[in-house]
Amino acid sequence: MIVIACEKRGDLPWLRQLIQSKALSARPAERGERWDILVDQNGNVRCAGQVLTCGLDGRSSLSVSSLLQEGGMAALQREMYTMDGALRRPREIPLAGLPGTLEQRMAGAAVLLFLGKI
Repeated sequence: MIVIACEKRGDLPWLRQLIQSKALSARPAERGERWDILVDQNGNVRCAGQVLTCGLDGRSSLSVSSLLQEGGMAALQREMYTMDGALRRPREIPLAGLPGTLEQRMAGAAVLLFLGKI
């Protein structure tokens, strides 16, 4: 079971919704518990010694590439590795169907990338 922590307590309902909607083998971290994946205060996601920065600019690892499509699109700007060690190359990622605000959908996409689900 993967343990996912959120620095912002207000992100827990969104995280629970993501876990449930994507049927992930994961659960939210309890206070002070060791985590496998962390969504930090800024919406960046940390896992296995890597950080996927999430934002609106092209300098972020995962940036918004289009808001014209339903739910929006994000672009993975550089290579990264999943928790299982699989290489993910730059690509476009649809955000449709992910719960929450745009910031939360971006973080959700980063979590799914680390889990190898997209």
